[in-house]
Amino acid sequence: MKRFYPFLLALLASFASCSNDEEYYPDLITEMAMAYGDAQGLLERFVTDSGKTYRVSNEIKGLEANETVRALIGYALYEDGDEIRVQVYTAQVVPVMPDVTGKTEPQHDPINVESVWLGGGFINMHLLPKSQGEKQGWAFLRDSTRTNSLGGRTHHLSLYHHQQDDPLSYSRHVYLSIDLDSVASELRPTDSITFVIQTFGGPQSWHFGKF
Repeated sequence: MKRFYPFLLALLASFASCSNDEEYYPDLITEMAMAYGDAQGLLERFVTDSGKTYRVSNEIKGLEANETVRALIGYALYEDGDEIRVQVYTAQVVPVMPDVTGKTEPQHDPINVESVWLGGGFINMHLLPKSQGEKQGWAFLRDSTRTNSLGGRTHHLSLYHHQQDDPLSYSRHVYLSIDLDSVASELRPTDSITFVIQTFGGPQSWHFGKF
């Protein structure tokens, strides 16, 4: 099952990471993936958003026993005879945001955005909030659902972001995801999603379709 996080996320504490102890970092492939732990809490394998499954050859700690998480993984591929060996160098848990529609007052404190994209059954985002390392609130809101010109449904979503008491000091790199299963029980080819984020330069929107 997919791991979901509390509504209020500590910018530092909520981003668990794990890596090996080697100091050498080759040219890494960095991708979003679903990561799977074994009975000892070691990273056993991961499935990238492009659908490739890799078994991890080195020891990566930091998961609970048999835990499955969304993660940003940096890895390298090595030829080992006729086999390809996968070594993970960085693995950062990516929080999957909850839907808080109707559970709290909407909050859209501004941030900067590096990128937003669709992949792996998730809306993924690389955000650059201003922070001093304190708690900030992250979630998403379901603003409306309307019939579109194709006869399907367009789901209008927005990012819930509460700066709280965290000073606007410096930019931090934050990765978050929205599970498409939490947007609708079924997304048809005629459906679409519009996602809005309030930035320091005003609202920006992204449109996704062809599910």
